[in-house]
Formats: sequence, C-alpha cells, structure tokens
Amino acid sequence: MRTMRATRDGRRAVLHDDAFRYAFRRSLSVRLASAAALEAVGVLDIEPDTVPGTEPATAADVVPVLLAARAALERYVPPDLPPRVPSTSPLYGALAALSPGEREFLLLLHWDGLSAGDAARAAGQDVCQLPAVEARCAGMLSVGSAPDVALPAVLAAVDPARTLPDRELEHSRSSLHGAAVTGESRPVGRPIPVDRPDGGPMPVADGRGPVRRRRIQTVVGAVCLVLVVAALAVALVPRTAPGPAGRAERLFGLADVVAVIAATSVEPTVVDGEMRILQRAPVVQIVKGEADPDVLTLDVTGRSTLERPYSRNFFPPHQLVFLVRDASGVLSPVEGDGSVLTLADRRTGEATTIAGDPAVLPDELRDAIDAMPEDELPLATSGAAPGSLDPESIVGIRPAEGRDAQNLPQSLLGTFRAGTRAGGACVWFEFNGRSVLIRWPDGFSAYLREPSRASADRDPEAERRVLTVLNERGYPYVDEYRSAPFIRGVPTGGRGVCGGQDLEVWDIAVAPGSTLLFY
Repeated sequence: MRTMRATRDGRRAVLHDDAFRYAFRRSLSVRLASAAALEAVGVLDIEPDTVPGTEPATAADVVPVLLAARAALERYVPPDLPPRVPSTSPLYGALAALSPGEREFLLLLHWDGLSAGDAARAAGQDVCQLPAVEARCAGMLSVGSAPDVALPAVLAAVDPARTLPDRELEHSRSSLHGAAVTGESRPVGRPIPVDRPDGGPMPVADGRGPVRRRRIQTVVGAVCLVLVVAALAVALVPRTAPGPAGRAERLFGLADVVAVIAATSVEPTVVDGEMRILQRAPVVQIVKGEADPDVLTLDVTGRSTLERPYSRNFFPPHQLVFLVRDASGVLSPVEGDGSVLTLADRRTGEATTIAGDPAVLPDELRDAIDAMPEDELPLATSGAAPGSLDPESIVGIRPAEGRDAQNLPQSLLGTFRAGTRAGGACVWFEFNGRSVLIRWPDGFSAYLREPSRASADRDPEAERRVLTVLNERGYPYVDEYRSAPFIRGVPTGGRGVCGGQDLEVWDIAVAPGSTLLFY
C-alpha cells in the first residue's frame, strides 16, 4: 500500500510531484513531464493547502491526478510505447511482451506506488490477474532453471525516476506556485488588472488630450495601412518553391558532424552527478565530419521525445542528424528545429521533419547520402507501383476482423521462403502445401542482412545471413521465414522457378512504404 505523506508545500505540490514522476517514467522528457504534471493539477482544480502540512494527499487524490497526467501525456507519447528501460536490460523484452494495459498495471503498482486495486482500476485490468501477470513477466526474466526473479527489486533498479534531480521537480513546481497563490486562481484568458503603483490617484490627463489622441490615431491608421499593403503584396506575389538555400543548408554548414543513424531509444544517465539523456545510435553513414563510424553517443537532454518517433516497426526509418561538438567532445543536435530529420527514402535521400512534412536538403547533402545496404540483389518485379493493386484474391486465410494476426496459431499462418540465384533473388509464399512465386512492385530489391547479435547468441542457426526484401523506399519489407496469415495478389497465369520448384506466379499487392516486420 502506498505510504501517504504531506510536505510543507501541501497537497498540490505532492500531487504535482507524483504526476511529474509518472510522466517522466513514461517519456524520459523533463519538459513533457512538467507540462503533463502542471496540466493534471490544473485540470483537477486542486486547491493548495492554507495551512502547510495539513490534509495530506490520499489515494483518492493520486489516482485522478495520474489519470489526468496520462491523458495529457498521450497527446505526445502513444500508450503502447515500448517500455522506457534500457534496451539492453532483460526486463525490456519481458515488459514489451506484455500488453500495454498489463505493463501499465505493473508500473503503477511497482513504480508509482499505487495499491493493487487502484493500479488495476487505473490500468483497466482485473486485480485478480496480478499474480499471473507478475509470474509471466518474472518467468521471462528467469534463465533456465533459475528461481523466480524478485520482480519488484528488478523494476525498482531500472526506475527512471530514481535519477531524477530534485531541482527539476522544484523548477516545475515553481510554475505551479505561480499559477495560483493562496488559493486564488485566475481563469485562462481573463485580463489581469493593473494596480496603481502607489495606491494614489491616477495622473491627471493632458489638457491637449483630444488633439493628441487624433494625431496618434492618424499615425496608427497610416502605419496599419502600410502593414496591410505589405501583407497583401507578400500574399499576392508568387512564391518560389523552397530551394537548397534553406534551413537544412544552414544546419549543414553549422554542424561539426552530419550523420545518418538508426533510430534508437534513449536512456537517462548520471554524468558528473547530473542526469543527462543519452542516445547511443548505430551509425549508418557519416556524411560530414569525423566521428565514430560504428556508434554515436548523443546528448539529447532537453530535446523533445517527438524527435524519437514511436514505431512498432523492427526497422524504423533512419534519422538524419546535424550535430555540434562541445568543448568536452560530446555531440548533440544543433539547437533549434530541423536538426533531427527522418530519412524517409533511403534510395533517393528524401527527408522529412519528424511531423512528416517535406524537408528540402541542399544538393550537396542529398547527393552525399548513401544509406542503402551494399550488394543489393534484384527481384522479379511487375512494373506496377506500390498501392496500384487492390485485389480480392488471397493465398492463406484472412483473420476475423479485430483479431491480431500475431496471436494466430502456426497452423493458420503461411511463411515467406527465399532463394538466391546468379545475380538475383526470388521469394515465394507457402500456405498449407500451396506455394506461389511472388513478383514485387516496381522499385523493390533484396539483400542478405546480417543477423542481430542477440539473435545469434540465442540461436546458432541464426548466424546465417537472412534474405530481406526492401520496399520502394529502401527499408525492409519482409524477410525469409517471416510468417503471415495471407497475402493479397493477382495471379499472372505464368510460372517460374525458385528454390528448385516450378511455381505459379503472383503479383503481390503492397501498400506504399509499408512493412510486415513489426511487433
């Protein structure tokens, strides 16, 4: 059961701190945590204590404020975001295997200190399922015949809030105090009255007031007219499309290092007694400057978590980052917008902002980007663009509406198989004894992907390279041995050979920029 407490700052401060820690644990962003906490306390209109140390916060207060903080946070951070613990920790995989509701249930209990009943209600779970959820999570942490893992201790050891400096809470709390003093709150948007500085009479108006007012009105009118004309001129004159001499070109010139990196999670780390948010990103390409060609450690403290876009893809799009090096040699993104972009198309070097808007790159930078894997293998293609086919024909069984294909039994799943031949590759899909050779949309190719170290450590057979199909934007679409309940396509009426088999040929239907490699 959660220990109730009161501080000299009163209930609002206590609840603010609870909401701040809750939001920080799920976003790793001090700015988002502060915004969510202030909004949560403000929305619930919690009155400050008139007598310090009285009426301590209770569970009846804490649960609503955490729910309000969650609602504020979910505008920026999806609720099914992977767990915010180090990806190298065994706990990462164990928590990721739980449903978002089950994971929230555990974290509300073990991180946020709610009782089992309150945590279950807040997470929308059945409290009776707690032993089963904890046992499943602990079981995934156990190795071989090891005894049950002390799950509370493991969770406490990776709690992001344990390294949260008190000054961050105090800084956010100062905004809370400024928003309402001695119980009086000001509605948003109400003008604040200006008091006379000395409480005395207002200054006597200038006797020339009417004439002076007319002159002022004339001057103001003339200025407004000039501004209106200027605005119309700007609006009516045709604008040229943004060229290379834009924001990206300026950043390209300012940056000490420009790199294409694989999108990775961030980790709170204490450096010289101060908590910093670090991102250790595998390097795809160093485009400009000198830096570690394998892994870059970036200090992204204070940057928005939106620059680390949420994705369920195993291979999310790479990031194009513009970095500066401080006196200590630490790399961080250039201050301001646009220093972290998404490399939307590896084949053409096209980039977008994190929000998905096009980002115009200077020709020098775009031409220098070379993020595609080496030794691409051609695939048989239909010549049709992705998204141009919308057939009803399928191979396999379409799952019932609302049923997650990943939860289907293996007997209801088909498998992609692949083969290589001189100068190329081929892929077929087999389901319950039926196999079809796939022709891919225009722009698709393949390559032999090196397995991850984790996969190779678990399965010696995984040390072999995996043939992976790349979509029209150069990102992995599917790899051999991947399961799927069905594929949609159009039979061509022809036949082809792959893997020593003579197979019927299908043109597969693929949505633009899509992937089957997600969790």
